[in-house]
Amino acid sequence: MTNPPESHFDTRALPAKAALDTWQEQISVLFDARVPNSEQHGFFASVGAWLVDDVGFGFVSGSAQHFGRSRHKIARDGMDGYVLQFYSSGESMSRGSNSVATPADLYLIDMAQPLATVTTEHTQLSIVVPRRLLSPLLKAPDDCHDLVLPSHLPLVSLLRDTCVSFARNLKDLSTANARMALSPILQLAAAAVNAEVDEEKEAAVRTALADAVRRHIEANLLAPDLSADSVMRAFGISRRTLYRLFEARGGFNAHVQKQRLRRAWDALRAPEQSHRLISEIAQLHGFANPESFTRSFRSLFNLTPREARHLPERDALVHRSVKRPADWSQWILEIGR
Repeated sequence: MTNPPESHFDTRALPAKAALDTWQEQISVLFDARVPNSEQHGFFASVGAWLVDDVGFGFVSGSAQHFGRSRHKIARDGMDGYVLQFYSSGESMSRGSNSVATPADLYLIDMAQPLATVTTEHTQLSIVVPRRLLSPLLKAPDDCHDLVLPSHLPLVSLLRDTCVSFARNLKDLSTANARMALSPILQLAAAAVNAEVDEEKEAAVRTALADAVRRHIEANLLAPDLSADSVMRAFGISRRTLYRLFEARGGFNAHVQKQRLRRAWDALRAPEQSHRLISEIAQLHGFANPESFTRSFRSLFNLTPREARHLPERDALVHRSVKRPADWSQWILEIGR
């Protein structure tokens, strides 16, 4: 399985005197970066990035900085595209519009337009998208620069959760699967910026919502109060919408039961759980009746829980080839041009 190209950069691995100079050179493909004198001592910046086709995803952290794209820089570097940012800590204030991007907001930058920001110490996810991929999906592609969409907007929240989850899983996704997920993400981003869902983007929003609900279920899988009603309350959706999301999976309850059975399989196989009775594992995974647990388990795995517990360990080891990472700053140059 091939994975999307991966690149990492961290000034803390460099001599202190070289850290700022190296960072300014690297980030200059997008911004001129200036660090206030008071922040230069102890300055740091790091990037963990992945490239999916022509779209870059990067988790970025760093000290307080001023970022800018002057008209001279725009004319000189010819970069053209968009940067979507979600801060998880810190904030960025535009000196042009006085708009402030705070944690969980969506901040949109048009690389073809001037920018000047003051950013506190921060961590954030940046997504760099060529204009040709996002512009056709936007109602006003030239009028969304320096735009802050607040975190409480449902589509913004959905887009943020989807993008963060996608980026965190890129190290384990195959290139083919990452490419398949890319188009719905861009459609969802356009829906959030356009502030409406048209027919063309409805499927992408529905897919992202289903992913968000499944992540919620996974995080609360063993909670006694996990139910259709609790999920409806958490996401503010109707019962009909929830059931439609899981129609292809046999329904909401069937999906939850299957995930609990898979979690029970892991518990039965785990050496640290070997002291537990099978009936106890069943109860911990939402099955009060051991016989019902055995029937459901056999239906899914074609084995009884006892047979699964005593299966011999397989000797197969999975070896993943390690590729030399490309330089994230070079990706941005290619994306923007």
